[in-house]
Amino acid sequence: MILKGAKTVFIRKGFNRVTMKDIIEECGISRGGIYLYFSSVDEIFIEVVKKHNKEKIDHIKASIEGSDNFDRLIDDFFNEQKARLLNMDQSLFVAMMEFCFGHKNILSRDFYTEHFYNTKVIMMEMLKFGQKKQAVAAKNIDRLADSIMFLIEGLRSLAISSRISGELVDEQFRVCKEMIYSNASEEETT
Repeated sequence: MILKGAKTVFIRKGFNRVTMKDIIEECGISRGGIYLYFSSVDEIFIEVVKKHNKEKIDHIKASIEGSDNFDRLIDDFFNEQKARLLNMDQSLFVAMMEFCFGHKNILSRDFYTEHFYNTKVIMMEMLKFGQKKQAVAAKNIDRLADSIMFLIEGLRSLAISSRISGELVDEQFRVCKEMIYSNASEEETT
């Protein structure tokens, strides 16, 4: 309950403007009640992001297990990413950037690296499934996953700092799909 309420607050306010009081009010919990579980906004935020990442990974694993069609799986993934990019006000991304820029220590960098890695795990799971279905041409899917995730991270930053269009997102995702399906991607990622 605390993590769900806190996630709502972080999406609405980012990270920097969130107080324990905000989370307490959102959750309808007492001050003492919240401090039984968490001692700071930082602690709560880290747990919110970890839970969010686990849910994303579990979702994609369930999608893979429930699918026999790589094309549909990858299309669904990029459609979900597009919806997020065009609705960044419903995302934890701003809060994540504020957290990372405000916490310039090794633990925070490690936390962000872990967050990025968890996002990459999702792409790796899909690409492994694609290889199994003989739909992915690239042999080095680790590097391919990096390239796709860096592109998505860049689009997220652009979406926060300025407006992006659905057409721009579609064009960039078309490039990603070309890397996934083309023989050229095999040469470039080996």
